Amino acid sequence: MRTAIDLWVGAQTWLFETFVSPLLFALNLMEWFEPAFNAVEFFMLGVVQILAILLIMRLLERRWGVERGEERLIGVDRIYTLLNKLGIIPLLVFVLAYPITNQIEHLVRVLGFTPPRLERLVPGLYDNAFLSFLVYFALYDFAAYWVHRAQHRFAWWWALHSLHHSQRRVTVWTDDRNHVLDDLLVNLVLAVFAQFVGVQPDDFVLILMVGRLIESWSHANVDMSFGRLGERLLVGPRFHRLHHALADAAEPHIHDHNFAPVLPVWDMIFGTARFGEAQRPTGVDDPHIDADNGRGWLGQQVVVFKRFAAALLPRGSWAGQRR
Repeated sequence: MRTAIDLWVGAQTWLFETFVSPLLFALNLMEWFEPAFNAVEFFMLGVVQILAILLIMRLLERRWGVERGEERLIGVDRIYTLLNKLGIIPLLVFVLAYPITNQIEHLVRVLGFTPPRLERLVPGLYDNAFLSFLVYFALYDFAAYWVHRAQHRFAWWWALHSLHHSQRRVTVWTDDRNHVLDDLLVNLVLAVFAQFVGVQPDDFVLILMVGRLIESWSHANVDMSFGRLGERLLVGPRFHRLHHALADAAEPHIHDHNFAPVLPVWDMIFGTARFGEAQRPTGVDDPHIDADNGRGWLGQQVVVFKRFAAALLPRGSWAGQRR
């Protein structure tokens, strides 16, 4: 393990010193030295995730795929995955969010608030890094569950999030299919939450990486789960695909189930879990949103922003539900 860590850090250092550091120096941005070094690790972890998708998840989809055809629809999702996993969209979100999160951190310091560390509150966590990580991961997932419900609850947020649901061919590439503004809002809320519960930056990055890899798998185009017990412990494709199911007259609110990103326990506690459902076609029943499937990345970003702006008008700013 020590050898693997040394190799990883060595590769990160080499990439940073060879490509990133000279660029920072040339642009007179050396004050971004530490965030840029961490961004290199984010990029490396993204490469690992993409390899996992290509070498494992996509092979399973090809062998046991539930829905066939319309392969053309997947191309734009691959672009989303590359832009997100390799850090391009996260970098943009970080730059946009940094002034806000920095101001919040300053306000917290002015008020004299010190975020609690669970290790100080819960005996046994301080000396058990793995257990501490699991607890923080569960807290983060709890917050992400409620953010996801908010994305469906508020008309203006659904206008953005609907892009994610408009895909008719949900696959492992679909997880990153989000509007940039949606990514910004989600990351802002979760970053502030993580700060207030005391998640440390290193833990936060690892939580994001582990969570997003599991979320990529939960979007896989396969009828698989982790077993009768396991699917109640960890979100898998069978559980999450119901959340992407195409609504109909019999079940117009089918999307309002199975919100949890990683841990189904939140759906079970708050009454939104449904297990053992038959596989259904995926997508949305709104033809205007479904039209996203005929657009490229830039076209989707522009049209979805227009939907968002329209939802902010008085008649659409609070709809209670997305339909």
